[in-house]
Amino acid sequence: MTKVSILNLIPKFKDESQMDAVGRAVSLAQFADDHDFSRYWIAEHHNSPAVLGAATDLMIGHVLNNTKRITVGAGGVMLPNHTPFQVVERYATLNILHPGRVDIGIGRAPGTDMQTAKLIYRNIYRKEDFKNAIKEMQMYMSDEAWDLDVAPFPGAGSKIPLTILGSSETSAHIAAELGLPYSFAGHFAPNTIGYALGIYRNEFKPSKYLYKPYVMLGTSVNIAKTKEEAEVLKKHAENISLQFMRKERKEFMKLDPDNEPELTSMEKFILRTSKGLTIEGDIDEAAKTWKHIKEEYKPDELIGASYIPETDVLIDNYKYFEDIVLNG
Repeated sequence: MTKVSILNLIPKFKDESQMDAVGRAVSLAQFADDHDFSRYWIAEHHNSPAVLGAATDLMIGHVLNNTKRITVGAGGVMLPNHTPFQVVERYATLNILHPGRVDIGIGRAPGTDMQTAKLIYRNIYRKEDFKNAIKEMQMYMSDEAWDLDVAPFPGAGSKIPLTILGSSETSAHIAAELGLPYSFAGHFAPNTIGYALGIYRNEFKPSKYLYKPYVMLGTSVNIAKTKEEAEVLKKHAENISLQFMRKERKEFMKLDPDNEPELTSMEKFILRTSKGLTIEGDIDEAAKTWKHIKEEYKPDELIGASYIPETDVLIDNYKYFEDIVLNG
């Protein structure tokens, strides 16, 4: 059976406080904790007033403190912004406080613009740098780390699970070579899902961490009970995509039918042709989409992201998502 999980960027909408956004994230996590979701990931992003996951480990700690059993982790830690040593120290500390409930998704992108990336850590991060940094993290979390002249404490021997994140063939090669789970961002790069997953599965080398390929697939999720309600969520999601596309440095806007943004012909074309992997519509339509995704890509786990401002609507959306995936 395919597992189901949640990815949260902790979106912040206009005319709400930052604490409102954090409270919504916690409420969603508590819902997931009470249901059959496998994990709850928080994404790292910087220099955007619309998302609040910059200090990802701190947000993860807050969610862990307010939940009981669900795995909570980073989706992901953007390694160009951190040293492997620091990441191990921080997440091993979380693992002490919440044993067995922490994991780490590792990404190669900066999670921000290049100007901000230069202020955070470094501006060059090639494939080999990324692979070596992952190996360094694995070394620091192994039992052998106790014998190193310099080792992270806490961290040595923690063996926190790692997953490789990506949206291209490069990450697929790395995940396969290292024998680690692979999370592909289908909601960002829908046109290369099959190609990347094929590389990962065909090149996978069993390791002490994983004996066979494990694929997590990312999708946007906007599901409602009726077609009319689903159309509202679809329109709202399009507006969020438009804001991303325009690189507008402001809070997300809630849907306002009386004040819809004007789109250029090019924007309409891009929104129509470059839409990420999405499960949307009413329950029947969403179930059909999931059936197609399941047959086409055969993911071991599906992780869904949503940008819905109303907490009750957001939770209903994930209720339908959970039911469709676990029972479909």
